Amino acid sequence: MKKLMISRNIQLGSWCLFVAAAFILQTNISVSAQSSGQQARNRWEKLVYEDAKALIQETTLELAKNPQNVVALRMRSSAFYRNNEPEKGKADAVAALALLKNPSNAEEFEAKCYAERRSEKYDEALLSCTKAIELDSKYAWAYYNRGNANEGKKRYEQAVADYTKAIELNSNYFDAYSRRGYIFSLNKEYDKAIADYTKSIQLDPKRASGYNSRGYFYHQKKEYDLAIADYTKAIELDPKSILAYYNRGSVYIVNKAYNLAIADYTKAIELDPKVALAYTNRGYIYSVNKEYDKAIADFTKSIELNPKEPAAYFYRGKTYNDKKEYDKAIVDFTKGIELDPKAATFYLNRAVAYEAKGEKMLADKDRQKARELEGQPSN
Repeated sequence: MKKLMISRNIQLGSWCLFVAAAFILQTNISVSAQSSGQQARNRWEKLVYEDAKALIQETTLELAKNPQNVVALRMRSSAFYRNNEPEKGKADAVAALALLKNPSNAEEFEAKCYAERRSEKYDEALLSCTKAIELDSKYAWAYYNRGNANEGKKRYEQAVADYTKAIELNSNYFDAYSRRGYIFSLNKEYDKAIADYTKSIQLDPKRASGYNSRGYFYHQKKEYDLAIADYTKAIELDPKSILAYYNRGSVYIVNKAYNLAIADYTKAIELDPKVALAYTNRGYIYSVNKEYDKAIADFTKSIELNPKEPAAYFYRGKTYNDKKEYDKAIVDFTKGIELDPKAATFYLNRAVAYEAKGEKMLADKDRQKARELEGQPSN
């Protein structure tokens, strides 16, 4: 009996040692896998900015081996968006979200947050990113995506705080600078916006949108030469940037460089014939140059594309006044008043048309209405 007990104790001791060894081995394998996964994630986070196409290739190979790798799906989604393939990016985000029913670590919660904010599920995204931050307080991407969710909910102060934290944790975080700069611009804090976009341009000097955005902020500050320089750089980097041509044309109008403005608006229209405001602005220049038929053609096209935009009616009406086609002018100003009944300028210009037609009572009535809208005392 004593021998049996000793034998059993030896067997039990051996079994415990085996379990302990197995546990240690399993733990080492898990740590090794985690380390390998983290290395891949770190590499992908760099590639999303340095070479989005390479990231798409790498994550696609990884997903061929492991279709349920949600981090690979999440990072490929970012790469698709950065490579101007938003439909593919959205598809990967949806696929990742479908797999993330029970996230268990910071990376998975961040991936879930990312997928949710891409789907505009901002409340869910806030919860997921907050959980990721609880699990890893130094997770810059979690702060960035929570900032993006806050931005989606127009909680701009909280968004700025999150973007700022992401920048503190990663001073090279391009997107955090650009998104924070955008919010500063909403508050008309253009100097802060310019500072952030300047940093983002330093980090990614080949991205046209950064120059285009900074150019817009210079434009708002009436620093027109700097704005033109940035819009021109954006066009060099992306010759198909409709917005850069349109924005540069708008600065040329301010500078009365009308031929250059016409060239830019014409190029914007060539790239996208459905940009209504490009026709409106080009039409305005034709009107200033007394090329009235060209102006009316552009205003008419703008109205076809966007019949609810008052500006095209206003300028076409003014052009009809210049051509002494007063009945047509009155029709346009009347339509403008329907769309924007508080714009005094429609009444004032319709009054001009009425007076030219000898309808003094109607002209006086419109002028009186314009004075009321401008807060001026009645006669």
